[in-house]
Amino acid sequence: MKNQFKFFLKSGGAVLFDAANNQLHISSNLGEPRAVTLSYSETRLLQLLLDKPGETRSRNEIMEYAWDNRVVAAGSLNQAIFTLRNLIEDGTDHELLQTVPRRGYRFNAQQVADESTPEPASMPVSGVVEALAGGGAQRTSLAEGATPAAPRRRLAGLLRSPKLLLPAYAGMFCLLALVALYRLGIFDDVASELVIEDVAAGPMTYHFIGDSAEENARILEAFKLALDTREEGLAGHIWINRSNRLYDLACVRADGTTQNLIFLEDNKMANLQLEMVRRCMRGWP
Repeated sequence: MKNQFKFFLKSGGAVLFDAANNQLHISSNLGEPRAVTLSYSETRLLQLLLDKPGETRSRNEIMEYAWDNRVVAAGSLNQAIFTLRNLIEDGTDHELLQTVPRRGYRFNAQQVADESTPEPASMPVSGVVEALAGGGAQRTSLAEGATPAAPRRRLAGLLRSPKLLLPAYAGMFCLLALVALYRLGIFDDVASELVIEDVAAGPMTYHFIGDSAEENARILEAFKLALDTREEGLAGHIWINRSNRLYDLACVRADGTTQNLIFLEDNKMANLQLEMVRRCMRGWP
């Protein structure tokens, strides 16, 4: 897989992505060129999407590659996507890093520079960014149009303002709250196609959510050790949903606190399902 990628911003600027060094070199029409260091998972996520721009990558595929089969808190992928979109000025309409409903994510191939753009080794980073931003003929053919108007630039600048980050996080929290309400059965009437099986196991109540009774039976069998285990601290309700090889756990503990976890079933941890129940009910990490 490649380590260097070049793509254009909607504002007319350009980005050199150096995956080997976890770096984004951004030349924007809205300010001075800047370098941003990404986290390991953010780097791997963006690298995967840019390796085949225009191709949809499933959430499972992204989780496997970006987090190396590690157990992570639910919402980690959403947070990484949110962070990347804000860094590349794509926090509103998501024209660059696109969501494909019920399938996953893809990077807009029309925004990716072609192979004729000078390679980074031939010039310093600033020169590469200038060369990218100067690709006038190619950029015009993609955008059909001219440089974005000043009001749009001012708006994009405001969207990157720290003052707007709090409302953005609040919106994301509301979305997660809606997901939690969905799992708690508030929207049962509109989700009647799902099958939920409740299993009491001492102070624990498990709620297995699947597309059919057969699917729930398979999930229940995978969690048999957890169902048979009685330990201090394991008390409350836990909702378990499986999609392909990805498990999603939502816990409400006896004291009313909550926790969400997602993990891949091919994780090599011993007694995986039981350990995930322990982490969800007692707190993660």
